[in-house]
Amino acid sequence: MTSAAAVLALTALLSAVVNLDVAVMVAMPVSLRAAWRQHLPAGRLAIAVAMTANAASFLLPTSNITNLLLLRRLSLPALTYVSQSWLPWLLVMTVTLAPLACWVGNASTGEAHPVTARPSLRALTDLMPTFLIASGVRTLLGAGLVLHGSFARQLGEGTALASMANNLPAAAAIVPDTRGAFWAAILATTIGPNLLITGSVATLICRRIAREGGARLSALRLSAIGLLLVPAQLAAATLGLHLAGALP
Repeated sequence: MTSAAAVLALTALLSAVVNLDVAVMVAMPVSLRAAWRQHLPAGRLAIAVAMTANAASFLLPTSNITNLLLLRRLSLPALTYVSQSWLPWLLVMTVTLAPLACWVGNASTGEAHPVTARPSLRALTDLMPTFLIASGVRTLLGAGLVLHGSFARQLGEGTALASMANNLPAAAAIVPDTRGAFWAAILATTIGPNLLITGSVATLICRRIAREGGARLSALRLSAIGLLLVPAQLAAATLGLHLAGALP
């Protein structure tokens, strides 16, 4: 369990401080090597890395391209953003790292371990369709999509949109008109994609690297874990935003 926790902590830091897509390109090969050496289930660890990377990618404006897309539509200084994001981020990581590390570390491995684990440039090809879809969505919607209702409703609708249509097109479409709507969109496009394997380009990159390393990242298993974990992540983030004064 210690090895799994270390890999996931590295993933979280890379995603938060550097960038989501860079994080999975680095963390996935590391996780596959760790699975091979520590006799961990590589498929589970690949899922845990993908889910951790997505959920950790809202700490800084630059952690995820979706954050930058949404910030263009609401004027929020970077320091203000971080002052409101750090506590929710810590709470989300608390409810993410421990359960996933236990899920990976306490499992008996019944799958083949990867023989090779190298970053794959072919994984970058997963980015192109999503960028094209995002451009198309922005063109079709024109002024964009404004989510209405309570914070919980906006969070739920944004999460459904991000997980089903992919988070990048969702971020390109959503136009937050209030501070609460902005944070609902941020959480929906970073945490929400953990419900489906197609919800995030980073998850697709993880799947490709896992496949090329000899591991299987199961879409059904990812969604099953996501259904359990995402509500807790969103609840922790919402609590953190309230405590940080970002929400009334």
